Amino acid sequence: MRWLLIKRFQIEDIVWQDASGVVFRAIDAETGNPVALRRFFPFGANGGGLEPDERTAYDIAVARLAGIRHPALRAVVTGGCDPVDGMPYLATEWIDGDTIGPLLREQPLPAAVAAELITHALEVCELLSQVLAEEAVWVDTDPDTIILGSQESGRGFTFWISPFKWLGADNQPRGLGSLVTLTESLMRWQGKMVADHAGLGLGSWLNWLRAAAPNTTLREARENLAAALGNEPPANVRQLLNEARPLPQQPRRNSSRLLIIGAVGLAMVVVGVGGWLWTWQRARQIRQSEVVEKLMRELEDQSRANGGSRAEDVNERAARLAEEAAQAWQGGVFKPDQGELLARQEGAVASLEGVLRGIAESQSGNTLYLLFSENPSRNDPRGAVSSEASGEGLDRRSLEALVGSRIRITGTVRVTRIGGLQRPEIPISERTAIQHAD
Repeated sequence: MRWLLIKRFQIEDIVWQDASGVVFRAIDAETGNPVALRRFFPFGANGGGLEPDERTAYDIAVARLAGIRHPALRAVVTGGCDPVDGMPYLATEWIDGDTIGPLLREQPLPAAVAAELITHALEVCELLSQVLAEEAVWVDTDPDTIILGSQESGRGFTFWISPFKWLGADNQPRGLGSLVTLTESLMRWQGKMVADHAGLGLGSWLNWLRAAAPNTTLREARENLAAALGNEPPANVRQLLNEARPLPQQPRRNSSRLLIIGAVGLAMVVVGVGGWLWTWQRARQIRQSEVVEKLMRELEDQSRANGGSRAEDVNERAARLAEEAAQAWQGGVFKPDQGELLARQEGAVASLEGVLRGIAESQSGNTLYLLFSENPSRNDPRGAVSSEASGEGLDRRSLEALVGSRIRITGTVRVTRIGGLQRPEIPISERTAIQHAD
C-alpha cells in the first residue's frame, strides 16, 4: 500500500468495504495494540480527497477527539489524510465483539437495555458536541456499526464516531432524527403508534422526540429521557468532560457487569441487565430470573396478607414458575395458559402461540379479539385487531378463516386491568404479525 499509514500500522485483515470506504484490523506499531483503521471516501469511491484547508480542519478535529475517553465510544487513536490523494483516515481502538444488527433482526432489545443504549448515545454525543463546538449526533447510529463488546473486552455497547458528519456529507444529517430511527429499530417500533408507558417509559420519550427532534437539544433529550425512565437527572457536560479520562488497557475480569464502568460511573437502569451484554442467551436467563423474583415477591405479599401459608406451597409454585419462565423464554414465545408470565412482558415484544378458538368483537365494535380459549376468562391472553388497522387479511371474515389453526401472533404486549385481574393482549396492526405455526 502506498499511503502513509503503512509506516505506523500493520494491516492484518479487511473487516468491511463499501462505497463509503474501507475498514481494516491493524496493529499499531507504537503501542502493539490492535486498532480499527478506517479510510474514508468523502466524495464517493470515485471522488477525490480533501483539499488543503479541509485537511487542516480535519486534523484539528482529530486532535481534539484523540483526548476523549468514554466507555461507550471507540476511542480515537490518531487520524489524518493521505498526503498523496488527500483521503482521510481514522484509527480507533479495536473492540472485540459483534454488531447488534443481527440481534435486532431476530427480536428487539429488552426495554431496559435499549433505554441504556440510547442514554449512552446521547451522553457521548453531547460530550463530542462540546469538544467539536457544534451540537450534533456525532456517532454512527446504524445498528450494524454499534458493537456489543465480548465478555473478554470488558466493554458493553460502543459507538463509532462518524467523520462523515463533521466532514458535512449531505447524506449525514446532524439533527436528532437519527436517534428517533435508532430507538424505533431497537424496539421494533417503526411506523407504529407507541403508548407512553411502553418500554419502561421509553415510549413516552420517543413520542416527545418524534415531534421535538428538529429543534431540541441533546441536553433536553438527555433530561427528558431520564425523567421518562424515572432516573435521576443526568450529569452535566462539564462533569463528563472532566471524567473523560483514558480507560484501563486491560479489563478487570472480576469487575461488575454493569454497562458503564469507570469514566462516568453511571449505574444500569436495572441491576442485572448488564449481563445481557455478554450473550443473547444470557438475556433470557436474566429475564427468567426477573420474572420469577417478581412473582415470588407477590407470593410472599399474598402470604402475609392471608396470615401466612406453608413454605412448601410457595416453593412449589416458585419451582413451577421457574420452569414456565424457562419454557416461555424459548425465543419469547408464550402459550395461552401462560397469561401471568406474558403479562410481565408489558411494553416488550413477545409472541403468543396456540390454536385459535374463535373471534369476538368488543362492545363498541371497534376491536376484534383473537381468542385462544373456547371459554376465555377475564385474564386469558388474546390478540386484538383495532378497526384502525388497515391491510388485507385483518377483516373478520379473513380472521375467522384461521379458527382451528395453530397460529403465532407477535407484537408489543399491553395489559388490560379490570377489577384486580389483568389480561395481556397483543395488538395486531398488520397481517404479517399473524403466522401459521403448524
